Amino acid sequence: MNNMSDLKLNENQLKISGRCNILSGLTLGKNYDLTIGDVECRKSEDIPNDDGTRNVIYTLKLSPLSEVNIIDEKEIIQTKKKKGSQSQVLRMKIEERWEQSGSNLDREDFYIKEMTRIITNY
Repeated sequence: MNNMSDLKLNENQLKISGRCNILSGLTLGKNYDLTIGDVECRKSEDIPNDDGTRNVIYTLKLSPLSEVNIIDEKEIIQTKKKKGSQSQVLRMKIEERWEQSGSNLDREDFYIKEMTRIITNY
């Protein structure tokens, strides 16, 4: 077989990464339900299996701007969703572009290059 897409799909899988602030603590060992809003699918990966099939893993990225509700039987524990300044939002968008681009630059160098481009065009 020439490439990963020639392999039969076995499973689509979900990975969630990132962090957000919650307004109260959780109990270790307890099960919770979640609702998640304002997250972005940042990446998909093809992973070959030993049986000649492949799994596709999709990664959703939480950010300080994401909205997460943690639900137990008695209450909903909400996140402390940050509004973010315009500059914080712009930085997050530039970092998202860096992750998607596969650039050879490190994160900070990419950010500086993009900010210079934006300022020059302004």
